[in-house]
Order: sequence, then structure tokens, then C-alpha cells
Amino acid sequence: MKVQELFNLLVEHNINCFCGVPDSLLKDFCAYLTDNTDTFHHTITANEGNAIALAAGHYLATGRPALVYMQNSGIGNCVNPLLSLTDNEVYNIPLLMFIGWRGEPGKKDEPQHIKQGKVTDKLLESMGIQYSVLPKDFNDAKLLLDKAFKHMEDTKQPYAFIIPKGIFEQYTLINKQKSVSDFVREEAIEQVIKELSISDIIVSTTGHISREVYETRNRLGHTHKADFLTVGSMGHASSIALGIAIEKPDRNIYCFDGDGAFLMHEGSIVVNASKKLKNFKHIVFNNEAHDSVGSQPTAVSNANIRQIAIDSGYEKAYSVSNSEDLAKILPEFIQEQCTVLLEIKVKCGARSDLGRPKEKPQENKEIFMSNLNQVDFCYNGAIDNFSKILNAEKARKILVFTGKKSFIGIKTIIENELKNFEVEYYNDFSTNPKKEDVDKAITNINYKFDIIVAIGGGSVIDFAKAFRYYLNCNKKLIAIPTTSGTGSESTQFAVLYVNGIKTSIDNKNILPEYAICDSQLTVNNPNYLKACTAMDAYCQAIESYWAVKSTEESRKYAKQAIELCKNNIVQYVNTNDKLASNNMMLASHLAGKAINISRTTAAHALSYKITSEYGIPHGHAVALTINRVFIANLNVNNKTCNDRRGLNYLHSIMSDLKQMISNDINKYFSALFKEINIEMDLNKLNISDIGTIINSVNKDRLSNNPCILDLESLFKETNYK
Repeated sequence: MKVQELFNLLVEHNINCFCGVPDSLLKDFCAYLTDNTDTFHHTITANEGNAIALAAGHYLATGRPALVYMQNSGIGNCVNPLLSLTDNEVYNIPLLMFIGWRGEPGKKDEPQHIKQGKVTDKLLESMGIQYSVLPKDFNDAKLLLDKAFKHMEDTKQPYAFIIPKGIFEQYTLINKQKSVSDFVREEAIEQVIKELSISDIIVSTTGHISREVYETRNRLGHTHKADFLTVGSMGHASSIALGIAIEKPDRNIYCFDGDGAFLMHEGSIVVNASKKLKNFKHIVFNNEAHDSVGSQPTAVSNANIRQIAIDSGYEKAYSVSNSEDLAKILPEFIQEQCTVLLEIKVKCGARSDLGRPKEKPQENKEIFMSNLNQVDFCYNGAIDNFSKILNAEKARKILVFTGKKSFIGIKTIIENELKNFEVEYYNDFSTNPKKEDVDKAITNINYKFDIIVAIGGGSVIDFAKAFRYYLNCNKKLIAIPTTSGTGSESTQFAVLYVNGIKTSIDNKNILPEYAICDSQLTVNNPNYLKACTAMDAYCQAIESYWAVKSTEESRKYAKQAIELCKNNIVQYVNTNDKLASNNMMLASHLAGKAINISRTTAAHALSYKITSEYGIPHGHAVALTINRVFIANLNVNNKTCNDRRGLNYLHSIMSDLKQMISNDINKYFSALFKEINIEMDLNKLNISDIGTIINSVNKDRLSNNPCILDLESLFKETNYK
């Protein structure tokens, strides 16, 4: 229908007050209002609840209902005033609502609109609000509008029209909002992102801004793991950023906001300021328009965003309107150690070919959460990020822990990255680090360092984590593994031997802030070392998948690691293939992420005494029992099930693992161990005292196994023949 005809019909019914928040489905109607009403009779409000209250005030003054328009996501902002102000059990105030039906069932829409579309009518019903779906035909619409006005007159209650996509004939806005600047927003976003540190986080508001952040990252060749793209919940991006900033005080959190979103829940600005954080940085891209829903003007033209921030308690606030001024102010803004705001005045509009994120919101969330705990680089050539991280952290004096032998083959690569820094190397600890080694390091090391680096296998990284833990040191840790196996760079625990007894430190504060997993550091390792470490990663992934403490997230990491191990382990061990090396490094890192959540189980519990008593490397020791434990878990029954999720769940998990690996587990592992040349015969390895191994088992790790095990039978009844 023509919006002019609808507008005239509303005026005939004495509607002369229009207010609300623009929606893309209503943009033609909103554009007509902007061109054909004055600012006293048409108010674009900060949020939808604000519009309900304004409409109530209009009715109290005139006795006539107003029209409130919104997207259906705005119903949430309206619930309180609709139920506690206009409802017939309170003040009984009529008003007419036009609600854009984003996410209408059966129609393709963005993920954030799907649930809202399903429940739009149900929300109205639950609030006792009569409604109709507006038809395209004007005469049909007129009949329904007559019905709505009669309802409001008779009951003094609100009435709503749900408006599907494509109802209105196109109307092009004539009185377009004049741009407050010629500065293109996407160019401003790119200019800011280029200046951010590797560890900085972005929380971007809904609409064009998040889409432009995504496109900018693509254009610059960046990953998206440092960005939370807020696809819904308009006006709440700064509160999301605040929640992250409180919990991650060592990371700078940048909120990329829009002026419409800034205004929608302006009270949050005062809350942001009240926390007095040093790492919360608020950037408002201001074009004085609701850009992604038709470029309707916002009320910010009547306000000074910079002054609002200062008056709300922000310690510093800046405002720029061009690239040159932004370039001058950015370094100062980034260096501020307080709650600070930067307004960037930009031009209205966006590229017509602006893309959308390919990842679903939940995928974005998982990638983002993983990066929040640790910034990781995992690919061939990742070592190039080493000096960049040191520069980003403003580190000049570097404490580097290395292995005695493992460092020799990569020394040139590392020294090239460290050539512009003052470096202290330390390697005075045993292959299986002891608490005494840590105490000695704490006594002997010069403490005038800015950052800690661990370069080596799991023992080296564990030693660095233990050193930081016992020193109670807040210096950041960069972990650079030189083997593809332990995943120590991505876990919050470290292994030490105290009086000959293996002891684990488990503390979230020892997780390295950075992990650089570069497969070129592993490709020339001896084949036996490759086999041992690769089996450690493989077993970690398998155990994580079936662990009692497993979660959906840990199983996702574990599954990826299992598939990478299965497809690459033989070629990785027996050749110097770069792709296989890269895939096994990634598998190790993912397996570490998995066990950081789920922890390990029986195979690892049984391995430690084998290593300490018989000198068999850890990965080899774990491999000795993985097949036995796997078969025992496959044969679980009601009496032996140790997982609270039940026998059916565990059968499903073990079935998944067989599908991933092999239907004949015994045959698979027997063949694999031959291919990578790992001896599995306990007699040939001179392992005879099974009782000592069984008695040494860590009960916590054993309790994480999904099947209650008879350890003596485990060694007697299964073999690799």
C-alpha cells in the first residue's frame, strides 16, 4: 500500500503524534513521517519504552491515542511501560503500535531475529494486547484500522499491528539527514583497528558497524577471534564490553558503538564510568542517524556526546571528525589508563555491497571466548608474531626459559626475533622439572624482566608456568612449543615432581597469555620424539572426548584434534612434510584446549609411574594403556558407568569415537604403533611390576574416567596382538 494513504487514514482518526525507533521493515512509513510531519508531532525516541511513555503523556494531555512504531525486538524495551503504565489494571491508556515483524516464520532473516519473530504474537498475547497482522491491500487494512480505533475507544487499551516485510510501496526519504562529516565510517574503523594491539578486544554494536568491523578484518588479513559482533540487543554493546573488561583487566576492551545505540540505554554510560577501569575504551561512530534502518535522524544532534561522557563520569573524552585529527588523537586515546570515550563524527551511509559475517553468532561466541583466555597463533611461520607481541607489550627485557638440547636447532630463528631486545636465557632444570629446580631459579634469576617466554617442550613450558606461580609474578607469559604433543601452552596446569612424587599445579592464572605454535620449530625433531609427543596429543584428545568432566566445548576441540591426529600422525612422524607438521601442531594445541576443560583420564593416570620408574617418555607411556582403557570404556555397563549423564550417553560417546577412529580399536592401534615404531610389548620394555603402577594411580584422574576400571584385569585381559 501507499504510505501516504495509510498516513492520511491515521490523521482522519485524529492521530497526530508519531513516535518510536526506526525499523528497516517500516522505513518507507518512517521516511514519509519524517518528510511530512514536524519534530513536535514526530519524535524518534532513544528507545521503544521511551516512545510508549511519550505516547502516554500525549494521551493524558489530549485524550487522543498516539502511534508508536518499532521493530519487534523493541517489544522488550516496552514490556515495563505497557504493563505498569498503559495497562487497563493501571492507568488504562490507549495507543496504536506498528511493529515490524523481523524473523517472521517461514521468511529468511538474520539469526538475531528468528526467535523474536516466532514469539512476537505470543508476547502481545501474554500482555493482553489485541493485535492484527497488517495486510498489503489498503481497503483490507482500513477495515482492520477501524476495528482497532473502536477497540481503543471502547476499552482505552493499546492495539498493535504486526507488519510483515514488503507491506509498503517504496518511499524515498527527501529530507535526508545531513552528514556531520565527510569521514567514511568504514575508513575510520580501519584506521582504528590498524592501531590496536594483538591482544586488544573489540565489542561492536549491532548494524552496519559490526558488519564493517568484519569486512575490515577480512581486508587486513586479520582473524575475527578478537571481535564480539553484537548482532542484536541494540544499545547494550558497552555493557557487554564492561562485563568483559571487569573480568579481563590485562586486556584493553574497545566498544565500537553507534550514536543511536549510545542513546538507547544512556544510563549504562554512568555505570561504565562508575567502575573506573583502566582498560575500558568507548568509541562512538556518530553520524546522527539510525543508519542501517533507513538513515532516520537520531536525537544526538541536540546533544554533545563528549560532554555527556564527561558529565557521566568518564575521566577523559575526545571528539574528531576527520582522518587527520583521528591520527593525532589515537595514540593518546589508546594509551589512556582510565575509562575514556572517543567520538568520531562520520558520514551517513554504507557500501551497497557490504557483506555479513559468515560465522553464526554461536560460532563467533566460541571463537571469541577461546581468544579471551589466550591469544594464539597456530600455523607455519607463526613465529613472526613473537617480536610483534613483545613490542605490543612494550617489553624490553625478556626472560627466556629453554630446553638444553631442544633449543639448539631453533636458536637462530629465536635470536633473530629477539635481536632488538635485552634477553636472559635460563635452562638450569631437569627434563622432568622438580620443585627444587623452581626454587633455585627463583633464587638465581634477575627479576628486572618485563615478560616471560618459554620455548621448548611441555617440561619447559610447565617449568615457566610453575616459576611464575611460585614467584607470584604478574608478568605475562608467552609459550612457544617445540614439540607437537603436550598442549601445555594452552592449559592452566603444570607438572612438577616434589620429593619424587608427580604433583600438578592447577590454577587459571598460569595459563600463558600468548601461544605461538609454529610447526617449523618441530619438523626436524627425531622421529621417536615426534611419535611420543604426537601420541600424547592423540591420547589427550581421545580421553578428553570421553571424560566425565567433558563439555560440548571440550568435545568440539577434542574431535578436531582426533581427526587431525588420525589423518596426519604417520606422515608427521616418518617424514618432514610441512602440512602434516602443521596439522599435528594444531592438533596438539586443540587437544590442550580440550583437556584444559575436561582434564585427562585413566590412560594418563597410569602413565606417570611408568615414566618416573622406567624412564619411558610420557607420550609413549600414555600410549601403552590407551588401547586397554578404550576397550574397557567400550564394554561399560550399568554397574561400571561412572558418568552422571548415564549409560546411554556414554554408549553414544564411545560410538562417536569408534566412528572417528575405527570399528576395530585393537587392530587400529596395533597397526598405528608399528607404523610410527613405538614398542608396545610391556615385557620388551622391561615393565614387570604392574602392581606398583596400579598403586601409584592418581585417584582424581581415575575418577574422571567414564568407566569404573578393574586395573589388574585391565592389564591381563587386553593386548595389542
